[in-house]
Amino acid sequence: MNSYRTVLIGFYNFKALGVKYLAQHLRAAGYEADVVFFKKFQSDNMRMPSEREFDLLLDLIDRNNYSLIGFSVMSSLYLQAVKELHRRVKQRFPEKTVIWGGVIPSLLPEQCLEHADLIMRGESEQTFVELVKALAGGSPWQDVDNVGYRGEDGRVVLNPLRPLVEDIDRLGYPVIGGDNIWYINNDVLEHQDPQLADYSFELTASRGCPFACSYCASINLRRLYKGHKAVRFRSVESVIEELEQARAKMKGLRIVRFWDEIFSDDPEWIEGFARQYKEKINLPFEIWGHPLKTSEALIKPLVKVGLSKIVVGIQSGSPRIRRKIFHRPETNEQIIECSRVLARCRVPEVIYDFILDDPFETEEDYRQTFELCLQLEPPFELQLHGLSFLPATDVVDIAIKEGVKSREEIEQEQNAPLEEQYRAMYWWAWGRGSKGSELSMFWTPLIYFTQLPWMRNWARKASHSSYYRKHPEKLLAIQKVVNNYVRFSRGMKRLAIIAGLKK
Repeated sequence: MNSYRTVLIGFYNFKALGVKYLAQHLRAAGYEADVVFFKKFQSDNMRMPSEREFDLLLDLIDRNNYSLIGFSVMSSLYLQAVKELHRRVKQRFPEKTVIWGGVIPSLLPEQCLEHADLIMRGESEQTFVELVKALAGGSPWQDVDNVGYRGEDGRVVLNPLRPLVEDIDRLGYPVIGGDNIWYINNDVLEHQDPQLADYSFELTASRGCPFACSYCASINLRRLYKGHKAVRFRSVESVIEELEQARAKMKGLRIVRFWDEIFSDDPEWIEGFARQYKEKINLPFEIWGHPLKTSEALIKPLVKVGLSKIVVGIQSGSPRIRRKIFHRPETNEQIIECSRVLARCRVPEVIYDFILDDPFETEEDYRQTFELCLQLEPPFELQLHGLSFLPATDVVDIAIKEGVKSREEIEQEQNAPLEEQYRAMYWWAWGRGSKGSELSMFWTPLIYFTQLPWMRNWARKASHSSYYRKHPEKLLAIQKVVNNYVRFSRGMKRLAIIAGLKK
């Protein structure tokens, strides 16, 4: 093993796949590569790292004498924590090289190079091995694909992107466990893979997304690789092999979560997956779906082999908002039919995702979302959150063009404290109602109530009530009580799965 040591840091996600893939490729090439999971993601309790947690990480870097320190910057919501850790690392270890990789450096390289020594753009498993080999051997690294840096004259240099790997089975999958993983959370440093003690395992069976939603970075990542395949799938054999490893190593494993942008709808792939999954894994699993990628031919065989939950993005019941603002092509009729398919197939848990409290919505848009939810086939749950104007997403330019936000306002939101950004996006998780205008305070609770069959008729009547129109805070008070009930019910379902009482 080469003495040049690298540490890769994942923020707010102890299952971060990117750092695991990179570390796996480095070790396979003969280099020491550790992974640190820095803080746990908790939508209802997001916090900046404490002084103690920063110190634990800095002391670990010192003790293990890492030469290269990598930051996985997948989201701008925690960019405040990334910048603060970077400042502290460079202050204490000015001689060490810090490299940023992930979605944000890929799409905003110039801004990231105001802090990072180097960045990596795009898919970089093979690139990272090349870069480390050059750095470790004292060889020139300036021409390595995907790498970005500032030249001696201060100008930004962005090297060409390496072509995407068509057969992503060649990229393998991360090993679970091992003595190269550290976890820092709640002021404690643990030398272990927190994945081993968890009840769920997360993986992806594909890379890429076929859609062009304006609030998501996926379309702009795809634009980096114009002419390449939008979505690439792993073989069923590769996916099952990874899951067999997880089942063997995770003694408390109860559920599998696929984090593909959209789960495969290829009939041949589904047939092979269903057969092997039932035979070799046989655990409940969760997927993300799409109204245009949902059919009985896809869902029925998945339910038979353990599909326990599907999350489907709808985002708005207003065709105007969906098409003009969010760049989503599906119609209300297609969304309603999708809900009927999921009901007929008896998916145990169906969740529809909506973006509310955005500045584009008129009263009519809210009303249309409410009416659409009343037409969705029950049973279902709603996952509601605010719209974040994430950097390098198309919705930023749309907002400025439409005049609903200025660039200065958006940048102020993007640079707000970490806690404030998460509270704005995940306001339901914090047990609160709408954060916006009286209009949204009136309609958002009514939309929320549509997921409960026993509240639908009441919500329909309340939508015409002049009393609640004048006193939307009364609706919010009711919503808070109902929200506690919903959270308790969902929590009990989760506990049942964890305890292994049902599959």
